[in-house]
Amino acid sequence: MDSHDAGSNSEGKPESRPAAKVRRLIADQQYFGLAANTFHNGAGRTLRRLSTATPRIDVHTLGEDFCLDAAASWTLLRALLVGGLLLSDGPGTYRPSARFREYALADLVMPMSRLHAKELLAKMRGLAARINANWGRNPYQIRMILVSGSYMSRADRLPELSLWLILRRRHELRTRRWNHGLSKSDAMRQIASAMKELDQLVSVRVAADKQAVPRPFSVAFEANDRYGEPSVHSWDRFRSWGASISRRLSMK
Repeated sequence: MDSHDAGSNSEGKPESRPAAKVRRLIADQQYFGLAANTFHNGAGRTLRRLSTATPRIDVHTLGEDFCLDAAASWTLLRALLVGGLLLSDGPGTYRPSARFREYALADLVMPMSRLHAKELLAKMRGLAARINANWGRNPYQIRMILVSGSYMSRADRLPELSLWLILRRRHELRTRRWNHGLSKSDAMRQIASAMKELDQLVSVRVAADKQAVPRPFSVAFEANDRYGEPSVHSWDRFRSWGASISRRLSMK
């Protein structure tokens, strides 16, 4: 069982660099005008054929690989060129880009049910509370989790659960020196990775504030202010009062 989801106090090791992107095709979606399964199978046949005696791509081989007639083959060819999946390799011939290989080797997965998405959000609220309380070596806490994208529609089958994290510095780091040993990027990646590990269809991004999150969105988690931190206006008044006292002292 993963330590992040087990309720333990342990923190996952931050990755030294972002993991290689794994593309996923959602089974009930369309890609470049074709059903996910049809596109996935056709792209796979193209890659296999390129390693054999016919290492080229043209409109005719596309028709054979994707089981399309002539008109549909031309439509697919244009879509793949516009999408950057095919690159010109001479008159009427093409070669696959790295993006084409990503699609051909992608995992084909079922969409997420809304009920499962709600269950995941409940787990994420618990995970966020544990991160805030127990991950003392990470310099950040989760201030808010916002959910946007397909979850905000009325659809019952969701291609992904799109989350936005708004973080804040830990109170301890604002009150005394602290050698936490994590860079800013590693610390953020550690928290985002913990959320993404809950399900392969979870997408996590970090935002500076709510204004940076695409609307519509919903607040799935908001941390309690355990430290009684004053508001921005209170801090302004405190700084003004402190400056006034300093001026009076300097005049004596």
